[in-house]
Amino acid sequence: MQQLPRTIGTLALALGCGIGGYFIGKQSAPAPPPTTAEEQFGSVAGSPAGKRIVAESLDPKQLRAALDRESNPLARFKLALQNLESWVAKNPTDALDWLASQPPTERRDEIIRMALNQFSDIDAKGAADWATANLSGNDLNNTLIGIAENWANENGREAATWFLGLPSTRERDGAVEHIFFAWASNEPAAALAFLDANPGAGDLTADLRRAALAGWAKSDPESAVEASLASSRANSDSSQFANTLANWATMDLEGSSQWLLANLSAGAERTVAAQELATIFAQQSPEAGIAWLDQLASGVERDAAASSLAAGWARSGAADAAKWAASQKSSNLSADAVAEIAHNFALKDRAAFLAWHAALPDGPLKTQVNQAGTAEVAEEVE
Repeated sequence: MQQLPRTIGTLALALGCGIGGYFIGKQSAPAPPPTTAEEQFGSVAGSPAGKRIVAESLDPKQLRAALDRESNPLARFKLALQNLESWVAKNPTDALDWLASQPPTERRDEIIRMALNQFSDIDAKGAADWATANLSGNDLNNTLIGIAENWANENGREAATWFLGLPSTRERDGAVEHIFFAWASNEPAAALAFLDANPGAGDLTADLRRAALAGWAKSDPESAVEASLASSRANSDSSQFANTLANWATMDLEGSSQWLLANLSAGAERTVAAQELATIFAQQSPEAGIAWLDQLASGVERDAAASSLAAGWARSGAADAAKWAASQKSSNLSADAVAEIAHNFALKDRAAFLAWHAALPDGPLKTQVNQAGTAEVAEEVE
């Protein structure tokens, strides 16, 4: 059974939290120097909302003492947040260590991520060191990705060298891919040359090259796909080129799809790339995708692209995808694509699916639906 293509899309991963909502703006005029820790930091319950001090005058030891004296957990946490930006600027590891010592909650973990983001702007290596020593699982994975991107935008070579010196783990490997995506978005030649000159990436090298080419496609897409095509041919890896082209397509589907037809003759390379583009057409504009199919070579190329289009379309518009599948005559859909249509259509509107199935004439499409193997379809056609 033909495996449906998936756009790899080595795109930058957002952490899903911003800084602005928690780091309160500085006071318009500086307050007079406080005389005690309570006056400096406030007891929270009786102090003006938003009261905090700037980084230059904050004393982390005094803040810690004030936190220790505050017996109310909510008030203690609020006091820390009022001074967090200055605290991180003055002594980031002290602030993070205190946060990590607090009872685990989603709120605390979110604040740790924001503090680490600020820390990475000051000292990316220090932030990464703290994260690897104190976090695990998804928290570590997402945090390292954010740190890696910040670091790569400042010094890609330094970031890549440091991260590749760590033991290979899922979290490290994900961060390194994002380093090369971000680095190559700004300095593609340097990022790719680093990979050629440094064998330390080992089995990850192909993935990092793919990430670098995807990042390059965001800033100079035509140069990126041309370089990716040459690299794919040299390494017998047509999926690398298809992935680079797909990253261009997420920004400019019309330009990338026409480039493919104008620059590659029909064949295996173009077929794999056409499948990736068809998946993006399914997400952005299935109708435009149908028109684009007419420009492809009949036979294997069109069949493969049509199957990708139909399968992707079925996930967001199963009824329309099914109607098109029943009416179009120019290509043969794969069994996987038909199963995707049948499964999603039956799941979203059982009655409409049954009516569509009953109206299908005997032929390849109806046979494929009957053989789709999904519980919904099997139950109805027995």
